[in-house]
Amino acid sequence: MTRRRAVPAIAVLITVLLFLTGCSSITALIKSNMSGLPYWYYMPDSGAGKGNTGIVAEGVAGTQRQAELLAYTDLLDQLSARTGYEFGQEAYRELSVMGTLNQFGLFIEDSYSTTASDGSYQYYLHAVADASILEEATTEEYKEKAARYVEIGKLVSEGDAYVKSGREFKAVKNYMKAIAMGLTLDDVDEEYSYDSLYPVVYELLQAMKLSIISSRPEEAVCVIGVSRKGLFASSAIEGAEIMASYTAVDTRGTVYADSFTYISGSDGTFTFNSINNSILRTGSIRFSLNLSDEMAALEKQAPGERTTQLRELIESKSVEFDYAMKYQSGDIAVAVVEHDGLGYVTGSSRITDYLTSKFRADGADAAPFYATLDDEEDISYEFNHSGRSAEYLLVIRTGVVDIVDSRTGIVAANVEGLATLFRCSDEKVMYQSEILNASSFAPTEEEAVAGAFRSLADIAYTLVKAQYV
Repeated sequence: MTRRRAVPAIAVLITVLLFLTGCSSITALIKSNMSGLPYWYYMPDSGAGKGNTGIVAEGVAGTQRQAELLAYTDLLDQLSARTGYEFGQEAYRELSVMGTLNQFGLFIEDSYSTTASDGSYQYYLHAVADASILEEATTEEYKEKAARYVEIGKLVSEGDAYVKSGREFKAVKNYMKAIAMGLTLDDVDEEYSYDSLYPVVYELLQAMKLSIISSRPEEAVCVIGVSRKGLFASSAIEGAEIMASYTAVDTRGTVYADSFTYISGSDGTFTFNSINNSILRTGSIRFSLNLSDEMAALEKQAPGERTTQLRELIESKSVEFDYAMKYQSGDIAVAVVEHDGLGYVTGSSRITDYLTSKFRADGADAAPFYATLDDEEDISYEFNHSGRSAEYLLVIRTGVVDIVDSRTGIVAANVEGLATLFRCSDEKVMYQSEILNASSFAPTEEEAVAGAFRSLADIAYTLVKAQYV
């Protein structure tokens, strides 16, 4: 009779487990029993379910709560490394508060904490995510979409902080950007949706007010205040972008629209003092909220009645300042010395009269001084000993450089010149230009030269206005 050798029970158990779970599973089980850590620490996909993938994250710190928070950070870092996507504060908040990350179909399946021999706390998370979403998240298209989700959350969070710190205008800009960006996504969170943010934007804008605090119309200078209307008193709005729109005239006398953006200070005000010396001497300046880019983006994504109402509200938040500038520098004498193509003084007074009239049309107390000398300082000396008086003397020496006849019968003239502004009381040079150049085209040589001289006088006039105000 053949005797059979008995098989130890433990060997049978191991054989059964290997058959049921595979070698890797039994290895994980053994490691779990030996270390005391959960089975899923060694087999993250266990219990994840079909179509899902498991992720294990851990954190070590002096307190259990700190260790838990570090575990959430580790989880986000792993997702970031896998997808190439940078997570923001909103993702961290959702994960630590709700235990989910909806954009990846992720949720916390289990957690485990223990204390190490050195007294530190160790915290472990077992997260389960949708494998197909994670795979899709590696594409550039998904990364771009996910980045927009983060940017929207960041915009809204910053907007909330702006409201608390009295910078409602910056909050409106953020909210409007978030609305427009959210409209390009299919499943933006409700708190970031058009329906949720639009009433907030409208209410903030309704409470805003622009007003003229003080003004000096004769200098085209004013102080504009931006405030929030309250129940009993208004409070200042810091960081508001206000567009100042006005009309200016170029060196050739062409009128054009110009604008410049100012930003309100901590007291909600700013001082308008045009940086464009070509602003019309008499006119009106319109101050309005600078939300054109945000409004255009919103109208592109959501044209309709509500967007139209918002534009009308923004446009209603404006104020106009009428001004009529007067020269503050006193009267001025104008002397233009013309030279012909050979360099001789022509003795013509036409450009002197033209430029004097230009100053007078702007309200300056200007008078011509007909000079024939060929040096700026000599002309200044002559004026100061002529028995006449003026606060300033403008001397322009200009001459013909080139005259070209074309086969079409049109003549081109090119001239150059130099402008010098003297203060008559001490003959001090207040301003001197670089060499100026101007050209003109006309049927005759005389007309072309005269036109070129006028163009150079226009250029000099624009430059001098920065000093003679």
